[in-house]
Amino acid sequence: MSNVHRLLERLDKVRVNGNSRWLACCPAHPDKSPSLSIKDAGDKTLVHCFAGCPAEDIMAAVGLTMKDLMPDDGGEWRRAHRGRRPLPRDVLETLGGEALLIAIAAERVAKGARLEGANLERVWIAARRFRAAAREVGYEC
Repeated sequence: MSNVHRLLERLDKVRVNGNSRWLACCPAHPDKSPSLSIKDAGDKTLVHCFAGCPAEDIMAAVGLTMKDLMPDDGGEWRRAHRGRRPLPRDVLETLGGEALLIAIAAERVAKGARLEGANLERVWIAARRFRAAAREVGYEC
């Protein structure tokens, strides 16, 4: 079973909201109508509560961890594509997910939250992916 489906089966009022996207009631706060957005981004699952619940609280409320959302730093993708250059659309899709993750983290930091543990590590992974993509196109940062 995929990571996103393990999460979806633990949520209430789940409904499809596009290709590989769902809305559901957030388990981290009293929610009568869906305020939790879920996206299957291939190697990771993105969650966002429009009421502002942190992803850690959402995952804890359903008995999962942040590692269940983002189990790998991308190494499995690189191993599967060894010896081949990644397709530009694959790079852009990955960077789009990373940009969303960084934007959500930046918003939380701007509101006074601290990034710690798995969240901080995940932001570092996103930064490394951006640097790797920049190097791939000849831009050193």
